[in-house]
Amino acid sequence: MVRICVKILLVVAIVTLALKGTSSQRGTQDRRSDDYGTTDQSDGDFLGGEWNDQTSDLGDNSYHDDGGKRNSRRNRWVAGHSNCTCGRELSSLKRDLREEMRQRVTLKSLIDGFLSRFEELSATVEALNNTRQDTFGNISSGHKVSTGQLVTFSAKLSYNRELKPLDTIVFDAVISNNGGGYDADTGKFTAPRDGTYMFQSTILSGYNTKVETAIIKNDKEVARIYSGAHDAHGSGSNTVALSLHRGDVIWVRLLYQGGNHVHGYYSTFTGTLLAEA
Repeated sequence: MVRICVKILLVVAIVTLALKGTSSQRGTQDRRSDDYGTTDQSDGDFLGGEWNDQTSDLGDNSYHDDGGKRNSRRNRWVAGHSNCTCGRELSSLKRDLREEMRQRVTLKSLIDGFLSRFEELSATVEALNNTRQDTFGNISSGHKVSTGQLVTFSAKLSYNRELKPLDTIVFDAVISNNGGGYDADTGKFTAPRDGTYMFQSTILSGYNTKVETAIIKNDKEVARIYSGAHDAHGSGSNTVALSLHRGDVIWVRLLYQGGNHVHGYYSTFTGTLLAEA
């Protein structure tokens, strides 16, 4: 009986030791699986378009003989796993770079267009300046072009006039009076600035009569006009260019010779400043 009990105890001890060895082996395998992250290939790492198949080599190469240290393959796998988003980041940077390049090309095109338009406008302004200088002759003639207010006037008679010799013909209907130099009450023009002026007057006589008039500067005759016809009205005119100083006075006067009738509506008096002195 004692021998039987001893045998039973030995069998129980052997079974217990066997069970412990199996459990220890399973624990070691589980630890190795946890350390190397062994997974199904469907859950593995995908890097650069290829599956990382390092798990297939973990069985024999995971540990060295000196205590189970991780080898270089384990380190490379971990590094690749931590950089798995680099592809998406690079794609995003490329898209941003392409968009910036497109915007720069568009901006350069706009700037080139503005520069071209600016050059055209500059050439136009220069051409206008040259034309203005040529028109007024301020370089070749030495005259100073008028840079102030325009000076010009024109007036006419609104009715027939019977005058006495040396009477001033008052052209009462003002057509224009830029600069305010002409006085419709007196029929006289007063120069507002020094310069070269041009004056013109047309006088229509009465029917079958003649009349003589003159353009006067400061009470001195500078141009004479004859108007007359047989069995008709006669028209005469004259034009004169004068150098005037500020305050000089110009008008049209009836002379002694001939008749005294000046016909309205057709009789006019005009003057303008050509260039300042």
